[in-house]
Amino acid sequence: MVISTLHTLFLPPPTTSTMSPKLIAIPGGTGTIGQSIVSALQSHPEYKPIILSRATSSHPDGTTSSTTIRNSTTPIETRYVNYASTGSLTTALHGVNTVISALLIPGPESVPYHLNLLQASITARVHRFAPSEWALPQDTHDQVDLDQGKSVIWTEVQKEVAEGKIDAAAFPVGMFMNYLAIGIRDREVEEEALAGFGEGELMFHLRDEPAWVEVPVMQDGRYPDLTMTDIRDVGRFVVAALGLEEWGGRELGIAGDTRNLKEIVDILRRVIGRANVKEVSRAELQRKLDGLDQSEFLKRMDLQYTMLCGNGGSVVKGTLNELCPEVKPTTIREFMEKYWGD
Repeated sequence: MVISTLHTLFLPPPTTSTMSPKLIAIPGGTGTIGQSIVSALQSHPEYKPIILSRATSSHPDGTTSSTTIRNSTTPIETRYVNYASTGSLTTALHGVNTVISALLIPGPESVPYHLNLLQASITARVHRFAPSEWALPQDTHDQVDLDQGKSVIWTEVQKEVAEGKIDAAAFPVGMFMNYLAIGIRDREVEEEALAGFGEGELMFHLRDEPAWVEVPVMQDGRYPDLTMTDIRDVGRFVVAALGLEEWGGRELGIAGDTRNLKEIVDILRRVIGRANVKEVSRAELQRKLDGLDQSEFLKRMDLQYTMLCGNGGSVVKGTLNELCPEVKPTTIREFMEKYWGD
C-alpha cells in the first residue's frame, strides 16, 4: 500500500501534449488585428483561441458557433456576448486564461465596454488582460480625439494590477506597415500585403502617379523617426508575450522597424522608382485641423496622427522585441521588396 501511494505521488507531470491548452479569449477576433492574433495562436497547440463577438438576433447572448478566419480552414469557437453586461462577459470568460482585446469601437462605448471586460475578467479569475491598444504609446493618447478613452482604460487597468487582481499589458505597435501596400497594381498581391488592413491612405500616397509622401517636418526642420509594424507580426509577438512569466501592468511595445522618414523615402524610391516629398509644418497641419468640425473625427484623427509623427510621437520602444528576440519582424525594406519589387 505504501509503495503504491509513493508511486502515485511521484508520477512524472503530464507532458505538454496531454495537458489542456490555455484558453485565450479575443474580443473582436474577427477584425484585422484580432485575426492576426487568432491565426498566430492556431500555430501553437498549447493555446486555444476563443473569439468573443457581439450578440445579435441570429446569435443571442450566451450562444456559441464556429467561425473561420482569413487564410485558415480551422474553425474557431465563437462566444456571443453583451459587452454592456459584466454578467454576460463573466459567463463567457469561464475557464479563460488570458483576454486580449482587439475591439475597435471608435466612440463613447469603448471605455465602458473595456471596463466591463476588465471587471468580468477579474470576476472570472482570468490571469491576464490586454486592452485594445495596437497604435501609439500611451503618452500620446491625449493628443488624438479618438484615443483619449484609451488613457482612461489603461489607468483603471494599472489600478487593478497594483491591487494584485490581474496581470496586464498594453501593446503599442506604431504605424501599420501595411499602409505601404495601398496602391500595388496587382490586386492579389495588394490583398496579401494588406493582410486585411482596410484603412485609407495616411502620409504615404503610393497609389498616385507619381507616388508621394507627406512628411511632417519637426520644429528644427529635421525629418521625424517612425515605427512601422506589419499586422502579421503583431500576432506573432503577442503569442510570444504569452510565454513571459509576468506582464507587470506595463507597455510591451512592438517595433517592427523604426527608421527616419528620409530613410523610408529613400527605400520607396529605390524599390518603386520614384516618390516625391511634400513637406508640411506643424502650423499648416494645425490650420487644417482648426478648419474641421468635431464631427469629422476620421479626418481629425489622420491630421492628429500626422502631427504626432512630426513630434516624434510615432516611435515605439521595442520592449517586447528585447524580451522575445526569437521573433524577427519584417523590415520596411523587406516589405517593399517583397510586395513592390519585380
